Parts: sequence; C-alpha cells; structure tokens
Amino acid sequence: MAGAEQLKVEPLQPGGVLRLPAVCADCPLPHNVPPGSGQNWVDAAAHTWGFCGVRARIGDTTVGHVLISPPLNAPLRGPYASAGVSPDAAVILQFWVHPDHRGKGIGRRLLEELAGLLVRRKVAGLEIRASRTGATCVAPPEGWLLAHGFRVLREDALASRLRMDLRATRTWLPSWSAVLDGVRALVGHPAPVGQEPPRRPAPGAEPAHRSRPRRLSS
Repeated sequence: MAGAEQLKVEPLQPGGVLRLPAVCADCPLPHNVPPGSGQNWVDAAAHTWGFCGVRARIGDTTVGHVLISPPLNAPLRGPYASAGVSPDAAVILQFWVHPDHRGKGIGRRLLEELAGLLVRRKVAGLEIRASRTGATCVAPPEGWLLAHGFRVLREDALASRLRMDLRATRTWLPSWSAVLDGVRALVGHPAPVGQEPPRRPAPGAEPAHRSRPRRLSS
C-alpha cells in the first residue's frame, strides 16, 4: 500500500457522491445525477444510517468507495432488478477500488469500516450481488467476498446473492496490536522496566534531599 499512514477511510455523505470518480460508462448508478433524480437511495441511506457509504482516499484523491442503500430503496436497474434483498440488511450497490491500488488491502479496509459503522447502528447484515466471471463494480468477484466474511445466500448463473451476518462476523474488528498502538500513542511511552519515573515534590513540601540544620551544642 502506498503508505498506510496516508490512507484514510471515512463515511460518505450525500454531497460526496457527486464528487466520486466515474467507474464505468454503463454503470447503473450514475454519479452525475443529483440525489432525488432517480437516485432516492442516496437520501434514504443518509436518513436511515447517517451516511450512504464509505470512501478511501489518499490525500484528496479517492482510491475506492462503497455505496449502500436500504433494501426498499435499492435501484430497480442493475443487479437487483431480478432479485430481492433481506429486510434487515444494508445493500451494497457499488464496491470499487481504483485499478492502480488493487491488491493492497484497500477493499478490506473499506469493508471493515462499513461493517463497523453498520453494526453500531444495529444493522443485522450486508448483502451484495457477486459475479463468478466478468466482475464489475456492482457485482464484485465472488471468491474475494467469500474470503472476507460473506456466504452465498442465493446462487445465480450470472450474479449470486451473498450476505455477511454482522452479528456473527468479526472481520471488521481491528487487530489487538493496532488497538495497543493507539493506546500507547495516547498515554505516551512507559518508563523502562525496573526504573521508577522521577517524582515531583508536592506543592509546599520540603525537598527530600535537603536536611534540617542541626543545633550546635554549647
């Protein structure tokens, strides 16, 4: 990855959808159409969960994104035209990583961030259409999704329906090493083992190294 410290993954608000890069010419989710003009899923997602997807960026450049919708608002055009979705799931409409950044863990980071946001909002599952051949942004590779916590819910010759159960899956949780690194950054570096850190005297207290003057005997 081009500098893990440079990659930022963050929730996507409706206004950010219009600024996403165009991923393909025949995409059923055009980005140049404002929300409300055939794209009511954008506002529906923001109203339901407070965001409509997640995006990964390096600096100001978007290198990947995931768009989601409530099940009743999924567009009728595209992979969901002939198959329903579960009422307790969020629907992934588009999962895209820039070709120059694929194979570097960005897709996993997007999925972890999205799942973490949804599980805190009591969403039970994530559903997506997946392709075994000819994968696209609206139907990513089935093998990759199966390796990252999804299972086949309904098989299809063209695009199977997959689901991740958020209540049972822990793929979105950060590793313990990452958690400990974050804690260390907050509290600072501990003193070396066996060495007691110096103590400051209490206000008004006489320093311990000073002794009281002795009275001379006459």
